[in-house]
This record gives sequence, C-alpha cells and structure tokens, in this order.
Amino acid sequence: MPIERETIVERSPSETVVVESGSPFRIVGIILAVVVAALLLLWLINGGISSNGDAINVDLPNVTVTQ
Repeated sequence: MPIERETIVERSPSETVVVESGSPFRIVGIILAVVVAALLLLWLINGGISSNGDAINVDLPNVTVTQ
C-alpha cells in the first residue's frame, strides 16, 4: 500500500501598498497659488505700481539749508 504524503506550502501574506493622492485642500491651494502668481506677474509686466503715464503733483515744503 503506497504512503501518501501531504505537502503544505505556506505563503507569507502579500503586502498591500496604499498610495494616497493629494488632499483636495492641497490641490485647491496649489491652484489658487498659481492663479495669484500669474495675476501678480501680469500686474508687474503691465507696470506694477505706476500711474499709467499720468503726472503726479506732490506739494513739498520749501526747505532752506544753511551752514
């Protein structure tokens, strides 16, 4: 009578890797930062703080310097 052998193969549990995408708040923050940076860049290219070529009159007091 033949002898039957049973072989048990145990496998280690497979690892599950969970990759999280960026949080919605981070994505919205990045989008807002890009929009603000683009608007700031356009503002600077168009002259930044300027008067669009208009003259600005400033009344300064008369100052006398003596030695």
